[in-house]
Amino acid sequence: MNLIHQWTGSFPDLQQAAIRQAVESASLAKIRRALRLLQELAPEQRGPVLNVEILSTFNLEPILPVLQLTLNCLPSRAELRLAPLDNIEGYISQSASADSQKLPDARVVIWRLEEVLPEALYPFSSGFPKQLAARVDQVMARVEGVVSLHQRTAHGIPLFLSTMALPVNFANPVSAAQHCAGLFASVSRVNQKIYEVATARDGIYVLDLASWAAFEGRVHADAIVDFLARQPLSAKGQLGFALFIARCLRPLITPRRKVLAIDLDNTLWGGVVGEDGVAGLKLGHEFPGNVHLRIQREVLELRNRGVLLVLLSKNNEADVREVFDSLPDMLLKWEDFAVRKIDWNHKHENLRDAARELGLGLDSFAFLDDSDYEREQMHQFIPEVLILNETPDPLHTLRSLWETDAFDSLAVTDEDRQRHRDYSIRAARDVGAHRDDLEAFLKSLEMEATIEEIGSSNMERVVAMLGKTNQFNLTTRRHSRAQVQSMLELSGSIALALRLRDKFGDQGIVALLLAIPSGEDATLLVDSFLVSCRALGRGLEDALWAAMVGRASQQSVRRLEAEYISTAKNGIVADLYDRLGLRRIQPDGGSTRYVLEQIIPVTFPSWIALEGQTYGH
Repeated sequence: MNLIHQWTGSFPDLQQAAIRQAVESASLAKIRRALRLLQELAPEQRGPVLNVEILSTFNLEPILPVLQLTLNCLPSRAELRLAPLDNIEGYISQSASADSQKLPDARVVIWRLEEVLPEALYPFSSGFPKQLAARVDQVMARVEGVVSLHQRTAHGIPLFLSTMALPVNFANPVSAAQHCAGLFASVSRVNQKIYEVATARDGIYVLDLASWAAFEGRVHADAIVDFLARQPLSAKGQLGFALFIARCLRPLITPRRKVLAIDLDNTLWGGVVGEDGVAGLKLGHEFPGNVHLRIQREVLELRNRGVLLVLLSKNNEADVREVFDSLPDMLLKWEDFAVRKIDWNHKHENLRDAARELGLGLDSFAFLDDSDYEREQMHQFIPEVLILNETPDPLHTLRSLWETDAFDSLAVTDEDRQRHRDYSIRAARDVGAHRDDLEAFLKSLEMEATIEEIGSSNMERVVAMLGKTNQFNLTTRRHSRAQVQSMLELSGSIALALRLRDKFGDQGIVALLLAIPSGEDATLLVDSFLVSCRALGRGLEDALWAAMVGRASQQSVRRLEAEYISTAKNGIVADLYDRLGLRRIQPDGGSTRYVLEQIIPVTFPSWIALEGQTYGH
């Protein structure tokens, strides 16, 4: 329920109340009422379109309204397409030949043991152990085959493969665990294969229904409904199942929060350092210190996955520094925080300052604090910030970290893992402090750029940037993986990414440009052009533009068209195309169209060395 509340916080009160009643009651009538009320909202209130195909070996038709509701709550304008029952390979093959069919944003395959590997439930009637082991091998080969078929026929569309849950009702659970070809081991082999395939192939993700079913327990299943309708979920299980599916798909349309702003006293440790002193703080392997130690473990893991940490504390900095230096069980170190605001100012003011220092929007932040006052003040003054916990109880705080989807992502890229280091040396790369001799400073950074084609090897990073880059983004189009792949397949398209290194290290891909054929002959339209906020002010946009123009010239492109779509956050690029020499042809409210009719190679910035390709020289 907490997730639904967070997802739907922007909806009007009427719709929120209807959703709450539907979720609490699991009543089909109330679910349909909530859906009708959501459909009355304007498209911009409902969220982006999300087209999902679901292929299943059991009957999902009865729970489509529940799935529709949870996906609409993301928020999104979800459209579901349910394939014929237990026809996974056939449907994938047929959909490939239906050229007019609208491409989905995601395809989900849900299978269960009872249909795919029923022999495992009755091993001694199924040639245990050799024949059963051979059947498991066949199922594993089928997993590979389904993925290969999907990638041949629907390249670029994300595929979510469910794991197989153990059935709730089966005989001899003790015997099932005693042999490497038994039920438990057989299911584990198949699920391990699903994970291996997803790890090895781009655009394949795991929908771990096995872990969801284990967490939910017996309450998620209804044997009678399964026998009657081949639909195994109870009313409560249907809602939990649909919420789980929605959460797994949400990263396709909603970028994760980039920053966790966190308190110290009674949050990262038990006690108040200003009153209890270092010796009186609770942190260690005994209760309650072990709860705070676990909170630190969770926060440190977030930091290592690419979430920036900001310290907000009303304390004397010297006292706090002493804790970090001398408290034996501190897992988090002083250097783990990208920004530290330790003073007596209002925390909402310090958070705004931290956002400015990091160059990030306020809606990039999540907040943890034991104080009811601080949480309410943050909510009142900066409603864009997500408040993770609701009470001062440290166990609740820990649980909020376990349960939140604020930091969910489908992949952790190299750029994510090095994000903290990039921000920790941001002052050394800050061009703002060197305006008197900017070019000399830029040359001193010893920047090396690699221009590479956008493709499967960098698609995760490209889609992530499209989904979350706000400031230096000319059109702010949130393209899905499938949409990007469709652009790449257009004859004559140019899709480039810029990878940057400097004397401080590798920053990974920090800029990208997508240009697609327009209606006229030899005309390209710049669909998307963006630079990460971590790399602004260094002329990377000029480098990438030079590379694109060089490629366009090689392709005998005669005309370039571009567009600037104004948002609340991208004002810094309002005149970029003017500066690059394009001519305005159609200003229209928040959108301005441009054209470049002489495609002449552009000089590459002198302070950036170009590795590999030679576009623009």
